[in-house]
Amino acid sequence: MKPNNKITKDEGRKKRRADERFRRWLEDRRRQMQREHDRRRKWLLLLLLMMFDSKPVRTFFSSPEPVAVPAKGPPPRKSKKKIAAVETRTDYERHYLFDHAPRRGEERHEVMDGLTYADIIALNKIHRPHLFQRPAPIPGMPDRYKGEAVHIWTLLDHLGSDYHRADAIKALKLLVDESAHDWIDACAKGANGNSWRDLRICRRRTPEMTLCDFPRAAAWWRESVRREEEEKQRTARDTPQDIEKPPGLD
Repeated sequence: MKPNNKITKDEGRKKRRADERFRRWLEDRRRQMQREHDRRRKWLLLLLLMMFDSKPVRTFFSSPEPVAVPAKGPPPRKSKKKIAAVETRTDYERHYLFDHAPRRGEERHEVMDGLTYADIIALNKIHRPHLFQRPAPIPGMPDRYKGEAVHIWTLLDHLGSDYHRADAIKALKLLVDESAHDWIDACAKGANGNSWRDLRICRRRTPEMTLCDFPRAAAWWRESVRREEEEKQRTARDTPQDIEKPPGLD
């Protein structure tokens, strides 16, 4: 099969045109780079000529003149007499004309809006008397807890201190139901393997729930004691007379 001369000539013509375009692009790129280099050289020469023709300038900064320090003389004597601040403005003027300004001499005690802590307490006693209600005294309450509202959780925390434990147990018996007093006494004395730590088991999410849990714990303790006694009696009945009885059995 003979090659097609026409196709071969077309391919050769396309290749020559592509080579010609690439050669022209290289020449244009070379001329562009040459123009850029020439432009930079011209700017550099112009800058050098301007520097040579210009007057010399100072290229450093002189140190500033030292500032004269005034001689320290004796400190001025302060008057020993303290002039008491006298408030001449009324409360209306301080609050509304002077934007809740504090009294003269009480600026450092201001809490907010020109009021000191004592002013806030006085206003609360007038407008919020329920915040200052004193609890009704409980007869027989130890002196440690007389002047305040006794919190059940505070008493449970004081059980961990040997110094506060006696008063805390006495106050605890005044708050909880009488049905739990025997269990509290047993825990305080350490009888039947109990201790003051067992009283803290009754602590719940709220004080009311804590107080209600003491009778339940006392009932469970009495039931445990009763079962132990029955178990001992059953063991004593089942043990033959000629065999030595375990300690604690009659």
